[in-house]
Amino acid sequence: MQRAHVSTFDRLWSMLPYLRPLLTVTSDTLGDRGPDSDGGRVHDLLGTRCDPYVNRMLTGEDFDYHCHSNRVRAVAPYGLTEFDVHDVLNVFQCTRLTADDRYVMKACPARPGDHFEFFAEQDLLCALSTCPGGDLSVPLWGPNARDPIDVCHPIGVEVYRVDSALLEGWRQPDVAAYAGGHGLTTPEWGSTATQCDGPDQA
Repeated sequence: MQRAHVSTFDRLWSMLPYLRPLLTVTSDTLGDRGPDSDGGRVHDLLGTRCDPYVNRMLTGEDFDYHCHSNRVRAVAPYGLTEFDVHDVLNVFQCTRLTADDRYVMKACPARPGDHFEFFAEQDLLCALSTCPGGDLSVPLWGPNARDPIDVCHPIGVEVYRVDSALLEGWRQPDVAAYAGGHGLTTPEWGSTATQCDGPDQA
């Protein structure tokens, strides 16, 4: 809704038909970094997550620990399924589009102490996966590819309850105000289009 790489005061929004703010970014230690010399920026919404389906298509091999699978396992205890795993916010990941619109990932510039903070506009379930490719400073494909385990780093998560005095006058965002019917009309019951011919038809 607001930009492809988000930072302080940007919001993430829920899917249609709800279209309401999920969160607002309140602090970002890499927010003033701006594009690097190659145009790379952090915290992108452009890329999806790596998944076992594309992996199988490209390599012919099965692998169960891509970010997509990690998130499937993370939401399962909450009664959610793979169909509830939506697109991602690639926090700290440095990405750009080339002149011919190819998506490129670069080595992550984040260092210990960097943070990305947000205010939850509603109750959220956040599923995290730290990239199995680590900070992307070593090639994962090609002749120089190697195991990136030495460039995989932990990420810390802290959750705070906001002082109620700070929330005076604030209220949870409403769902989108659109109340139309997309130009569709509902057939009246009993019309030819809705009449059932037998008891076993829905």
